[in-house]
Amino acid sequence: MFSAFPLGLVCGFVGGFVGAIPPGPIGITCLRRSLLGERRQAYHVALGGASVDVLTCALIGFGVGWLLERVVASPWVRGPLALFLVASGVKLLLDARTNSSEGDRTLARVLPTPLRVAVSSGVAGLPFLTGFLQGAANPGPFVNWTLFISFLIGHRLLDPSPAGTSGFAVGVGLGVFSWFTLLIRTAHRLKDHSGPWVARSTVAAGAFLLATGFYFGWRSLASS
Repeated sequence: MFSAFPLGLVCGFVGGFVGAIPPGPIGITCLRRSLLGERRQAYHVALGGASVDVLTCALIGFGVGWLLERVVASPWVRGPLALFLVASGVKLLLDARTNSSEGDRTLARVLPTPLRVAVSSGVAGLPFLTGFLQGAANPGPFVNWTLFISFLIGHRLLDPSPAGTSGFAVGVGLGVFSWFTLLIRTAHRLKDHSGPWVARSTVAAGAFLLATGFYFGWRSLASS
């Protein structure tokens, strides 16, 4: 019983760290904010995204995953979350168009005022909420965490006790946040040497969020 928490913590950390590596909306947002010199906001986005995984694993581990499944499967929840991603992508593309029309050739060294205002206003002004909603918009992790937890329990690597479940959920959050922290710190160190790529990252991030939002929206309509 006493070893359930640390064992769950280790399993959760490994699973969370590895599971966060594939590129997604949260990683793209953290990368872009770091390249723009907004490292603190990037950490808040990462924390919001990690909170989704902690909540998901805790609900599954404590046996109320069925409630979360109903929420995740509901088109009335998945639809608005997909629209949030689409709106975020459109906003970034409009920001990129606005700044490119100004013809500022020093973007790699000096961030223009209109872009900083656009990033820090509206929905993007709440980085934690942005990360949380971006994480919740993806229904895939619910299935992945369910299968992973079942695998660990089946191989006796995770004790399905409150201690084991709590340790696993906390470990997942730490693992996910650790990967995003590594990504943020790496991007922050390279931002002064990234040159024009900083400007293009806004377009890339906007296009990625737009495509992801349309994909999740299509899946929501197809399953309804």
